[in-house]
Amino acid sequence: MAVLRTMPDIRMAPAAIEFSIVLPAHNEAGNIAPIIAELKRLMSRLGRTEIIGIDDGSTDGTLDALRVAADADPMVRYVSFTRNFGHEAAMRAGLRAARGQAVIVMDADFEHPPEVVPQLVEQWRAGFKVVAGQRTDDAAVSRFKRATSKLYYRTLGALGDVQMEPGSADFLLMDRAAVNTINRFESHELFLRGLVRWLGFPIARVTYQPGQRRHGASKYSVGRMVELALTGIAAHSVRPLRAAIWLALTFAALGLLFVVYSIVSFFFVQHTVAGWTSIMAAIAILGAAQLFVLGIIGEYVGRILRETRRRPNYVVAETESDARPSVAAVDQSERMLPAAE
Repeated sequence: MAVLRTMPDIRMAPAAIEFSIVLPAHNEAGNIAPIIAELKRLMSRLGRTEIIGIDDGSTDGTLDALRVAADADPMVRYVSFTRNFGHEAAMRAGLRAARGQAVIVMDADFEHPPEVVPQLVEQWRAGFKVVAGQRTDDAAVSRFKRATSKLYYRTLGALGDVQMEPGSADFLLMDRAAVNTINRFESHELFLRGLVRWLGFPIARVTYQPGQRRHGASKYSVGRMVELALTGIAAHSVRPLRAAIWLALTFAALGLLFVVYSIVSFFFVQHTVAGWTSIMAAIAILGAAQLFVLGIIGEYVGRILRETRRRPNYVVAETESDARPSVAAVDQSERMLPAAE
């Protein structure tokens, strides 16, 4: 029988913890110790801080590195998944586990520079409930990536319910009020960088230059970036569905005009449109439009299916509080966190 686990009750958390830093990590064994050491050095001057590593089904020793760090310092914690559930699931687990009055989410690979964290804290202490890191792409970033990034955020702004700036990232500081609100969301999809803007809390922006990854390679393939882009649009807008209706009406109007033209040509010009070229072109255009509309509908239907299944966002295998370093019992190997609070 599966055991449903819940994260610590925030109301019972030690009030002395001011900051929680959430580090989603997938195959980042070489980066864990250095980034934890750097964050501890920086945060020692800012307030009592806990660091929470989220092992997203790593296979390279990331979990071992987190165990060592947690054994050495009680303010280092971790949550380990049974398999890779994705970056969004890792962030959700971190937000649920965090006990601080402010929660910072950042990647564990140094591409979100630790030295920017004090600037996020400064804006939070100035009264902002959300502080968003905004990446400034330099010449090291390819023109193609810069162009596609700008195009994506403009498209999201046109189609979605939130306005996002080019360079928006999941490098965020959130006040406890924002975190508690996000943790109450039951949706399976978590597009965090868009959701924090949708909440409507006062938001500040801190620009940063992407840092250099110290170990390993980027885990974001083109396919995963496209998937994230689709999630961002589908999670915050139904306008693509409405656009599909207008597209269908446009092609219907064009088809009607083509029929009128053919009738007029037959009766007054004494010839009809000859050949397969025009026929096949019309079929190809209409077929492409139909498939495009079906693709949009399918994307939304697929997300509805995932929501109605009510499956957990992730399955936890181990945390730092477990008495044993690994799950041994069958009834514990399926410990799950429900999607809803």
